[in-house]
Amino acid sequence: MKRGYRSVGDDQSDPAPDISSRALMWGPANFTGMPPQRLLLEGILLGVGLSVLIVGSAVAGALTGHRLPALVAGIMLALGTAAYLFFTHAGRVLLTAVALLGAVLSWWVPRVTAEAVLAERGETRGVVVTEVHEHRYEGRDYVKNSCTTELPDGTPVEAEAWRSCTLSTEPGDRLSMVFDPQEVFEPTDRVLPGSAAEAAWRPAGLALLLAAACCVAVVRSQP
Repeated sequence: MKRGYRSVGDDQSDPAPDISSRALMWGPANFTGMPPQRLLLEGILLGVGLSVLIVGSAVAGALTGHRLPALVAGIMLALGTAAYLFFTHAGRVLLTAVALLGAVLSWWVPRVTAEAVLAERGETRGVVVTEVHEHRYEGRDYVKNSCTTELPDGTPVEAEAWRSCTLSTEPGDRLSMVFDPQEVFEPTDRVLPGSAAEAAWRPAGLALLLAAACCVAVVRSQP
């Protein structure tokens, strides 16, 4: 009777896909040692590109006065990247983190941009309180005032004062607000950072965290 023989290569087959809960939540990552260079490069490019696009669109929207379209664009970029990661078997925790971090960054950057610009070129001017508005927060038993103001020449100020409008403030009182000479951003009485760099370091850290989460999600998506 003829006996058949099999080579060693005949026993090898593609590994079965990892369907464990750990793989579902964090990605299969079916490799040992350092991650494949292809995945690492793809993760870095995707993460850095996403962060740059979100920050760039948010800053442009703030400077041009189109904040809502920029916010929508940033959120769509984050959701689109999360969808791409979903179809590449990335972990659910990581792709959710990418979507949430991207949305928060899109919402936060315009405010930081305004603070950075006012910190660099803002002018402090005195304003006169014309009306005091009382805001009651019933659930927290909390009361806060906001003030409508005008310049000494009678020109109305488009933004209300909040921080410096205390419970003892009355019409006729004088407050200080910071104005943008180019009138791109609304005046404010908030405490501003000392410089643009001081304002930008926290959102820059969030952008790096977004890029890192995106990179890890891609690397761990190895089927």
